[in-house]
Amino acid sequence: MNKYGTDKIISVYWFGILIIVAGGIFAMVYTFYHHPYDVRELEANIMINKIADCLSSEGKINLNILDDTEKFLLNNDNFLEICNVNFDVEKKWEDEPQYYVEINFYKPGDTDNPIFEISNGNKNLISSCIIQNEEYEKLARCVEKRFYSLTENNNQYLIKILSIIRKSEKNVK
Repeated sequence: MNKYGTDKIISVYWFGILIIVAGGIFAMVYTFYHHPYDVRELEANIMINKIADCLSSEGKINLNILDDTEKFLLNNDNFLEICNVNFDVEKKWEDEPQYYVEINFYKPGDTDNPIFEISNGNKNLISSCIIQNEEYEKLARCVEKRFYSLTENNNQYLIKILSIIRKSEKNVK
């Protein structure tokens, strides 16, 4: 008549099921948040796009880059200010910057000798690009993009932008 014993046995099973579900949720959350997502390559692409927008818009080189005689107005000192790029975003590594950018302008027929180049940031990061490999995760990430742009006089330039982001202490474990 009064079967109270079966209810107690079922509650033990429900308690076991709850422990298994809670353990599964904990394991999923732990594995998701345990490894940080490496955004260095995405950050390098964003920096290249921002610099490319500064140098050229709609296929034409901006007027603050070249004057009427096609003399370059940019230099290593005023590049960051003109393009509104800030490399001093994290105060943790004040000794050595975590970024490097190199911009080269070429004539379309001669891609070996740049006619104008700008670089800014930590030049020591360039060595990471030579041996960039998935095996060496702690090295800086290098991204290079190139595009063509015209001047007001319809002279064509090939522009190569190399962006290097280190920040391996923050993005790689």
